[in-house]
Amino acid sequence: LNKLTASEVEAAVKEVQKTPGGVKMDIVLSPAVQKITPRSQSLPTTPQTQQEIEERLSAAATRKDCLEKLRMKSIANQLAKIEDVKSKRDELNAEVSAKSKEQLDTKLEAQERNRSAHLEQQKNKIADKLAKVEKQHKDLEIQVEAARIAKECDIAAKLNKAQDKRDHQIEEKILKLKEREQYMKDVRDNQEKDKTKLEAELNLKLEKAAKERERQEAEMKMKLEEHSKHVQLVRQNKEKLDTTAPESA
Repeated sequence: LNKLTASEVEAAVKEVQKTPGGVKMDIVLSPAVQKITPRSQSLPTTPQTQQEIEERLSAAATRKDCLEKLRMKSIANQLAKIEDVKSKRDELNAEVSAKSKEQLDTKLEAQERNRSAHLEQQKNKIADKLAKVEKQHKDLEIQVEAARIAKECDIAAKLNKAQDKRDHQIEEKILKLKEREQYMKDVRDNQEKDKTKLEAELNLKLEKAAKERERQEAEMKMKLEEHSKHVQLVRQNKEKLDTTAPESA
């Protein structure tokens, strides 16, 4: 190849094809091997003139310029495609981030509605329990009062029958009434304690629910920030790859 002239190389070019990596040229340096036959003596050929050589060199330079233009045009098209892909990728990343934030907000709203409904249900249950306890307390007072009246009537009847046992019977009834009063007092105290305990449990559950809500919100916020950082990191890495791609090309 070092002994070939520019005109000979230009004449050897049989086909030029444009490829993604540049320009492909088919060069035939020698014709197909044929059977060697004895040469007949012929007159020497006329050497090429200076004008023909210059014309071939000019044609070779023209083809070279054409090939260079094709190569530059191919590079420009590749850069335009790379820029278009980068723009579409950025649009896709922005769309994904927006959809992720919208889904997160919707999930948080649903959780808030569920927590509120659950707390309201718990309040209603506790209110029903307190109402039942209050009703039982009133019913017990009525029963005690009825028993007390019945006892008093019984005492009066017995006093009419046995005047001599009146004092003793009165003392026994008074003692029983005191025991009844003490029992009622104990019942009221227990009911008051139960009421206080229920209120304390309700307040504790409300506090736990509020803390759990704050924790979940903080956790969801942290996940959203980590997702945003991850998207930003991926975008930066892709931008670096896009920057190095034209250089390697």
